Amino acid sequence: MHEVVMERPAIDVAPLRLGRTLWAFAIIYGLGIVTCYIVNMIVQAAPIGPWATPKDIATNYWLDNVTWQLMSLWFAVLSGVSSGFPFQRIENSMTRGVCVSATSWVIGWFAAKGIYWAGLGADWVFPIVGCAFFFLAFFAFIGESWIVAGMPPQRRFFILFTLVTFLTYAVTNSSIRWIPAWWFPFIEVGLASGLLSYYTRGMTQPGKAFVSAGLLFVAMLVFLWGCHQLRYWDPTQPGVGAFWTIGTYANPTWLLWFLISCSVTHAMVAQAYGWPFSHVPQPWGGLLALAGTFLVTTLLTKLLLSLVGTVFTDVNEAMTYGYMPTHWSFVMAAVFGFGADLPYLWRGQKTPGTWDDVA
Repeated sequence: MHEVVMERPAIDVAPLRLGRTLWAFAIIYGLGIVTCYIVNMIVQAAPIGPWATPKDIATNYWLDNVTWQLMSLWFAVLSGVSSGFPFQRIENSMTRGVCVSATSWVIGWFAAKGIYWAGLGADWVFPIVGCAFFFLAFFAFIGESWIVAGMPPQRRFFILFTLVTFLTYAVTNSSIRWIPAWWFPFIEVGLASGLLSYYTRGMTQPGKAFVSAGLLFVAMLVFLWGCHQLRYWDPTQPGVGAFWTIGTYANPTWLLWFLISCSVTHAMVAQAYGWPFSHVPQPWGGLLALAGTFLVTTLLTKLLLSLVGTVFTDVNEAMTYGYMPTHWSFVMAAVFGFGADLPYLWRGQKTPGTWDDVA
């Protein structure tokens, strides 16, 4: 008898999937606009922070918006890397994703409110959020969940939750205070393009995570130096904590640019399946993806600034709309699987999703 050989489906190299990409963009940015409008209405009518006067609410509602959506996103991503826990038994992936997303907004509100219930104040928001996201990224993304590999969803969830909570508490209550969040756009493009995987190919965990974290830190310092040369960053100003002597942004335009970058970088690369940058071998393709997302971010920042006074009341409102798609770009990827549903090869790659078999 002749042996039947099953043909393996061909994997596209640097594909253009325009219809699928546009559909993903429509969902992410459509949900971003609608959600932002609803959240802004809620936090202005019933503030999360201790804002008592109309002036205080108008000044700080953007912070309530950002805190709520980030706390919600953190839970959704933790659930996503834990196979959808506590809804992992729901077989339909769409139903499971809706349950995770809806629950995350409820938990996100209580987590945001909990900062003030604990008497910590607004100065604790970014240290807590920055550390919580860094440690989740360290263990679950650049760390590829090595510390919970092979465990059932509930154990993955609770171990990661415990680790991140403990480390966040330890750092925020120390002289270090926080892990500066300015690395975020770099990990977005590093993960979506596979650039971090390329640079750490052949390594094992947790070494890959530490090297990736180092690369992110160096990229952040180079980026901030460039911002200083453009006079958007002031290295002489005190930051959130005394440990990191890197200064802070010089005006709200920089913060608006950063928030928009977080909304653009991952979605632009992941939902386009790397195109057109995937036509260029690594590392140049990944670096071009980073430059491309920064260019788009700059153009969108100029656009949103031009709408202040007509579409947006002020820069604070523009920031809420510029940042909200960050939530949905990661939820659609980590919870619903958008961008990871159709495998493809970057130019020069042999196996989708890994560079370990490339010299």
